[in-house]
Amino acid sequence: MERELTHADAAELLGAYALDALDADEREAVEQHLESCPRCRAEVADHRTVASFMGSAGGPAPDGLWDRIAGSLEEAPPELRLAPVVPLRERRSVSVRVGAAAAALAAGVIGVLGAEVVHLNHQVDHVAASDRTNAALMSAATHALANPDAQRVSMRSPDGSVTAQVAVLPDGTGFLVADRLPALASDRTYQLWALADGQTISAGVLGARPQIVAFRYAPAGLSGFAVTAEHAGGVSVSQNAPVVVGTVQRM
Repeated sequence: MERELTHADAAELLGAYALDALDADEREAVEQHLESCPRCRAEVADHRTVASFMGSAGGPAPDGLWDRIAGSLEEAPPELRLAPVVPLRERRSVSVRVGAAAAALAAGVIGVLGAEVVHLNHQVDHVAASDRTNAALMSAATHALANPDAQRVSMRSPDGSVTAQVAVLPDGTGFLVADRLPALASDRTYQLWALADGQTISAGVLGARPQIVAFRYAPAGLSGFAVTAEHAGGVSVSQNAPVVVGTVQRM
């Protein structure tokens, strides 16, 4: 990869980089970006923390993986049209021309197929890396929710129709499972808040469509969590009612 990555380009590759799923050129470009971007270095460290749980994840490929791969293929080629029959006396000269044309056509087809294979390989690598990251997050969150030493919070909306789960391990590694939160518009984001020692403290911006999110929060004095919907970028102090909220479950 000859060009220097933008921050947005590098951010899309961090998960695959943490899982060592990039080719040499992409890896070199990401490492060059990481040298000058502490934010991305911190995100890679978080990805690797989550990836450490992958050894016990196991299981079959995620549902829909091959459907997504198949959907990325181009449409079928047009119907083959046969050449007209050529009289015998003309056949030799025409066959030479047809042979040359066929060779050129074959070379072109091979070139197109080669480009499509490379393109598809990149798509497969991207989908596979994304699914491996999601599987690692799911496995890590499941372990955290089942860990007797974790502080767990079950959050609900005021009407009880929306739920989310949080688990915070003793070392401050936390996981939010929020796959039931409805998707927001692109200019909005969910934000996670920790309720501790009588204060409401931002624990991170979650994006418009959170599923499973890993975060870090010192669990001392923790009494609960809440999620609000805010303008994209998040806020330091929320004026909005929680979408879901809950308190720490005492064992």
